Amino acid sequence: TISELNEEKITAHAIEKIAMSPELGTDFYHGGLVFPDNASLHPAKYHRELLRLAEARGSKCIGNCKALKISRDRGRFVISTSKGEVVTKKLAIATNGYTSSLTPWLKRRIIPIGSYIIATEPLDAVIMDRLFPTNRMITDSRKVVFYYRPSPDRTRILFGGRVSARETDPSKSGPKLLKDLVRLFPELTRTKISHSWTGTVAYSFDELAHTGTQNEMHYAMSYCGSGVSMASYLGMKMGRKIAEVSDSDTAFDGLQYPSRPYYFGRPWFLPLAVEWYRMTDRILN
Repeated sequence: TISELNEEKITAHAIEKIAMSPELGTDFYHGGLVFPDNASLHPAKYHRELLRLAEARGSKCIGNCKALKISRDRGRFVISTSKGEVVTKKLAIATNGYTSSLTPWLKRRIIPIGSYIIATEPLDAVIMDRLFPTNRMITDSRKVVFYYRPSPDRTRILFGGRVSARETDPSKSGPKLLKDLVRLFPELTRTKISHSWTGTVAYSFDELAHTGTQNEMHYAMSYCGSGVSMASYLGMKMGRKIAEVSDSDTAFDGLQYPSRPYYFGRPWFLPLAVEWYRMTDRILN
């Protein structure tokens, strides 16, 4: 509830449907909840700076280097890669939505789900001001959610969601996302797409992030769509555990990490689940 949020010092206020236009230029929603103190960041720029800081402190980072096999030799891990072998005493697994058969125990606990995003062509400033008067990021409460925002320079709309029951490619997801965007903002009917891309996020069966050790390998993953913040936090805590320093415990340590019978990392049930959620969204809307 709003009172509970305020008790936790999180500022928020509700917006009724009749008062939506000063916040968002669509009548698609029944109302909204505004978190005025929330913020966003550019994930690629954030990653680039983390990489720069790591290298400045002596870390060696090698890209385009696929791990092929993990084995043990005299108490150490030996990782065979496409560019040679790496031998290390401690090993961190942070593959999240790209977890493979290299770590089968973790693969059985990760549900990889495609996230699809488009950017529109440049739009007139008058249109952007009408559709996004407060320049906020938006995500809705449907089961198959939309998430979107104006670009930082307020010339385009960045719009994401799940548009297919099965995984697809950006050339097919892009037009479908544009169709959904037009449902929200009918005046964009003639708008075109400039960019379309996709990536894989990771869910767990209990919809919780998890961190711990398995076969002496440290892991942190299954951020359920909140990876920028949760991976930063749990990755830092995992690093402190590996370095054996204090203040490394979290509420996510040692939780039971569930899987399901006959699940081996390929989410065969996802198309059925997505269609069920779509039907639920239609009924509630």
